[in-house]
Amino acid sequence: MLNNTNDRLELKIRGIVLVLLVCATARGQNVQPEPGTPRFDSSAVWHAPAHFRKELDSRCDTLSGNAFQNCFLELMKEMGATSEAIRFTELTDTTGYMRRLVRAGSVDIAYVCYPFRANENFGVTLVNGRPGMIDVDDFQYVDLTLLKKDSTYLDIVNEFPDAAVWPGDRYLFNQPACEPLPGGGQRFAVEYMLKNGCHSCANLAAVKFAFDFDRTGNFIGTRLISVTRLGK
Repeated sequence: MLNNTNDRLELKIRGIVLVLLVCATARGQNVQPEPGTPRFDSSAVWHAPAHFRKELDSRCDTLSGNAFQNCFLELMKEMGATSEAIRFTELTDTTGYMRRLVRAGSVDIAYVCYPFRANENFGVTLVNGRPGMIDVDDFQYVDLTLLKKDSTYLDIVNEFPDAAVWPGDRYLFNQPACEPLPGGGQRFAVEYMLKNGCHSCANLAAVKFAFDFDRTGNFIGTRLISVTRLGK
């Protein structure tokens, strides 16, 4: 969540807290590859059966920490999850599982379900590049300072000082859009929502950032594509 007040705009742009997501201090775009990260294909997808949540609550609800995580993983195995699906879940700190994989080139799109969150139960990660997994809502990868240079954004936060950036729709499988870059790279256009201060508050604008990769799948960085005001 990106909170904005006139006297703290710089701080809040550079240091975002996203509710129920881990916030990382912005560290530029010098992101190093993750050694040993496996490549994922459709075998990492797990379709949770209808009785999964009831069984999870029955067997794991009284546990916490590693015991809860182990219980969750064991239940996934019993309900047909492959070893690849288990590895993916472990890379999410055992909080989510892959519900679909879309092949897009050197870097692919993994759609994730986070069943334990009160909000933001769906997410998007970019996998099989370097780093091996990028959660698009982990703001260590996004150059948020670019928002300061956008006149539409500045107009909105001047009018609505409590404006905050939240994830866009992470449920639909047609987002983010992927397009080729010159030289064989890839660009993923990811949308966020600028809301009037809270998760359930009105949408003020749609904010799009591009996640760019070179032809070998190395993450180059992010670019601000657009800030589009809504409701006017």
